[in-house]
Amino acid sequence: PSSIPTPQPLMILEESSLIQSQVIPTDKYSTLNWNYIYAQKYTLERNWNEGKYLLQDFFGQKEACYCLEFDNEKIIGGSRDNTIIIWNIKTGRIQKILLGHESPVLCFASNDGYLISGSSDKSIIVWNLESGEILQSLVGHEESVLSVKYYEGFVISSSRDKTIKIWNFETGVLKKTLNGHREAINSLSVKNGIIVSASGDRTIKIWDFKSGELQRTLKGHSRGIACVQFDGDNCIASGSSDGTIKIWDVKSGDVLKTLNGHTELVRTLQFNKDMKLVSGSYDSTIKVWDMKKGKLLLDLKGVHKSWIFKIRFNKSKIISCSRDNRVLCWDFGLGVDENFFL
Repeated sequence: PSSIPTPQPLMILEESSLIQSQVIPTDKYSTLNWNYIYAQKYTLERNWNEGKYLLQDFFGQKEACYCLEFDNEKIIGGSRDNTIIIWNIKTGRIQKILLGHESPVLCFASNDGYLISGSSDKSIIVWNLESGEILQSLVGHEESVLSVKYYEGFVISSSRDKTIKIWNFETGVLKKTLNGHREAINSLSVKNGIIVSASGDRTIKIWDFKSGELQRTLKGHSRGIACVQFDGDNCIASGSSDGTIKIWDVKSGDVLKTLNGHTELVRTLQFNKDMKLVSGSYDSTIKVWDMKKGKLLLDLKGVHKSWIFKIRFNKSKIISCSRDNRVLCWDFGLGVDENFFL
């Protein structure tokens, strides 16, 4: 649509374009404080709306990354070459490579200095991120582990073997196995005592975390579902091989909205509190949606040259990985004081 701005990657920044760091006043009634916050928010939102970003490549992986996590200090990528690579997000240098899986690393979850990884080797490994030490190896799935989550002292995993397993994080003991899907369970999301699972069988299932009981099955996608995430407290967002993203009411099971725009499988999506949803597809594009207005805000295309496997994002950055072997950081924080994000 003509109303969608053409993204403008800015590869070189002049010093004049950067706001000098300043100490944010602690007095919440300070005029300077409110003016400062407003100026930072305005600049950041304008960058998102106009598609202005700095693009940075991260190198060193031998093959494509399938999964990502990141924070203000690092990017973590799980690779087809069986390794987990940790980059410094500011310098782009590799800080550490974790070795332990015997097949491609497919999924991540993180928890307070720990990383949980799932692999095609059917195992789940719990790592100490600082030391790189393997703390637990959870073995029980009969096929590839496709999604892992951490929740209230437990690891929740799903697999191509059509099951969901719940493990004690500290002991590694298997607590429960949930059965119900007829095809691979590609994605999990968990919140408020509810597990949501998305499968190649075209359904989303809602489970009670404590009891393991199936509460509801959602149907509406015409093909298999690749990704799912809680969209606030009462809604979930899902992406499918049918090229659509659907927003569902968890309690009623109704489809509230369908987002059309991708032309192939929607492999990955994430929603945040600023009412933005970012999606990545096998059509090689990343799309940013304004969920307040229910419309497409940005269409990031022509950069990745193949399938998008994973996106993660926060207030100022999108991190993406693709079958083209690239790991990219799209930084929309141009002209915004770094202290604003602390």
